[in-house]
Amino acid sequence: MLKTLQMRSRGPIYAQIQEYLRNSINEGIYKAGERLPSESELAERFATTRATVARALQQLVFEGVITRKVGSGTFVSEKRLVSSVDTRVFQSFEEHMRESGETIEYEVVSYDRLVPPVEIADRLKVKREVELYHLQRLRLLKQRPLGIESRYLPYEIGVGIKTEWLEMYTIQEVLQQYLGLSIHRIENEVRAAPATAEIAAALGIYKGTPLLVREHTMFGANDRPLLFGKTSYVSSFSFNYTLTAPANSI
Repeated sequence: MLKTLQMRSRGPIYAQIQEYLRNSINEGIYKAGERLPSESELAERFATTRATVARALQQLVFEGVITRKVGSGTFVSEKRLVSSVDTRVFQSFEEHMRESGETIEYEVVSYDRLVPPVEIADRLKVKREVELYHLQRLRLLKQRPLGIESRYLPYEIGVGIKTEWLEMYTIQEVLQQYLGLSIHRIENEVRAAPATAEIAAALGIYKGTPLLVREHTMFGANDRPLLFGKTSYVSSFSFNYTLTAPANSI
């Protein structure tokens, strides 16, 4: 049953639906994590089609206001998680989350050897026909998927990693504490991208849902690439970066 809120808009139906949901959420009628009316219920209330409702909902998903879960329905987005990154220090995503009182858990999807795409081999500076290790694992917050990792490691590094380590520790901890490798530099790129069918299935979201994607390459001594990775996060997560000017430039 729809909760009531006086409508104020006389614009297109899809815009009226968006305004109804935004106002309902802002005024606390629907709270974070609460299930919203179904497409059928909204279509009946606004005397329109489910296609029009879907159009309205897709924009709210893009804005991060709501989330849609396959087989479950549409929900008000949870409180946004923010990782504040100080570029002067090496600190993992998990360490940032621990500082904010959250604990990240892992679920290893696969850890296999494969011949990588040409782009990956070039990034890791290995011969294109040589096998690498490929890790896929979910990052879970309160037992719900927050993101999925896809990481490639050179064979000589990946062969020394035990799967049980990957179920418990950050990749930085594995490389530094268990393999004795030093991380000298991490190059990052953050962008938006739609969820592929494979990623959508792993995260329990719809294909095409907007994601925040972080790509990074870790380098060790002598500029040796240790890992190339990509993590795709659901829209309730964001990064904050701190940039500091050199002392002699002030």
